[in-house]
Amino acid sequence: MKNRSKYGVIAAILRSAIREETRTKIMYKAMLSNDQCRNYIDSLLNFGLIMEHSNGTKMVYKVTNKGSTFLNYYEQMMHLLPISLEESADEEPYNIKLQNMI
Repeated sequence: MKNRSKYGVIAAILRSAIREETRTKIMYKAMLSNDQCRNYIDSLLNFGLIMEHSNGTKMVYKVTNKGSTFLNYYEQMMHLLPISLEESADEEPYNIKLQNMI
């Protein structure tokens, strides 16, 4: 698997938390290590993109309205831009490769 951008990882986490999910399920669905998942979830909680609450005996996470808005904008951007941001993440900054412009 190619490296994903930070925004791609955030979008994967938000997609997996559309329904209430545990951190373990989010980790597997977003294909992250335990440490990566914990760090991203902590950041997303701080920014208000996901919320955490107890569902009986487990802590679960769910996307907030702000998180849904982020995900919608991210998906629109990926659909509208004629560039592959995910593929150019490893390349030099500002060296964006245009695709299908003609």
